[in-house]
Amino acid sequence: MKVSVIMPVDRGEDARPAIDSILRQEGADYELIVVSPLAMASASPRVRNVIVADRNPAVRRNAAAAMAAGEVLAFIDDDATASVGWLARGMAIVAADAGIVAVGGPDPAPEDSSSAELISETLLATPLIGSGIACHENRRGRFDVRRPTDLALVNLFVRRDAFEEAGGFDAAIGYIGEDTALIETLLKIGRVVYDGDLVVHHRRRAFPGPYLRQRWRYRLKTGAMLAGGSRAYSRNPKLLAFLGAAAILFLCVLFAPPLALVLLVLYAAGTLILGIPATRLSMVWWPLLPFAFAIHHATYLAGICAGAAGQILGRSRGRRD
Repeated sequence: MKVSVIMPVDRGEDARPAIDSILRQEGADYELIVVSPLAMASASPRVRNVIVADRNPAVRRNAAAAMAAGEVLAFIDDDATASVGWLARGMAIVAADAGIVAVGGPDPAPEDSSSAELISETLLATPLIGSGIACHENRRGRFDVRRPTDLALVNLFVRRDAFEEAGGFDAAIGYIGEDTALIETLLKIGRVVYDGDLVVHHRRRAFPGPYLRQRWRYRLKTGAMLAGGSRAYSRNPKLLAFLGAAAILFLCVLFAPPLALVLLVLYAAGTLILGIPATRLSMVWWPLLPFAFAIHHATYLAGICAGAAGQILGRSRGRRD
C-alpha cells in the first residue's frame, strides 16, 4: 500500500527541514507532494511539485490529493518534521484494520525550541486549562477519537477512498477549521484513531506576539463556527466549560469583587499546579506562567466573542438584504 505525503509550502527554503524529514523515512512506499505557489526544485525522484497559486489551504491540499498515487494520504506542514519511522508506523496502523479511516498523533515542539516557543507549547499542552486537544497535549497511548478537534493536519493519515467519500476539505472554510470539519465527517465513515507514538515535531509560534496573533485568528474561526451551529464546536464540553467559567468570573467582578479576587488567586495557583508538570521550561520561567495563561485565555475569549458576533451580524445583514 502506497502513501502520498502532502505538504503545502509557503516558506520556500525554510521548508527544507520538513522535506528532508520525509525523505529520510524508511519502511514505507511513498511519494512526497509539495504544494507551492511557485516552482520548487528537488533532486529526489520521490518529490512531486504541484503549483497552486490559490493560498486557500483546503484548495491546495485538495489539488494535491487529486493527483496523489497513494491509497493513503498523509498530511504534514512545512514548519514540522516527522519523527523517524513516522510513515511506517502510520501505515502499519491503517493497514492493520480496514475499519480505520484516519490516524493521527501528537505534535510536540522540537528539542531546539526557544523559551518563547516553549511558553507557547505549555499553554497548549497543559491539561484542563490548555488547548484541550489530544495532539497538542501530547497524550500517550492509543484510543479511538471521539472529538474531531483532537487531531490536527500537521500529523494526519487518511485513507484516500474515505477522503473522497468525505468530499475532501471544504474550501468554503479555508484556513482554520477545515481539518476539524473533515475529521467530523470521517468519524461518520469509520474509525479515527489517535496514537501517542506517531510523532511529528511542530514548531510553535513564539510567545507573546506571534503566538497570540495566531490564537486570535483561530478563535475568531471558533466563534464563527460556534455561532454557525457546527456540532464539533457547539457540543464541545471543553469550550462550553471555558465560556461558562468566563461568565461566572465576569459576574463576580461586577457583583462580588472579593469572590472574584479569590477566584483569581485560585486560578493562578491552578495554572502553576497544572502547568509545571506539562512544561519543558526551566524553573526561572515558572513564575510567569499565571500571567501567560491569563493573556492566553483572555485572547481566546475575546476572539471567540468577536468571531461569534461577526457571524451573527453577517447573518442578520444577509437576511435584511
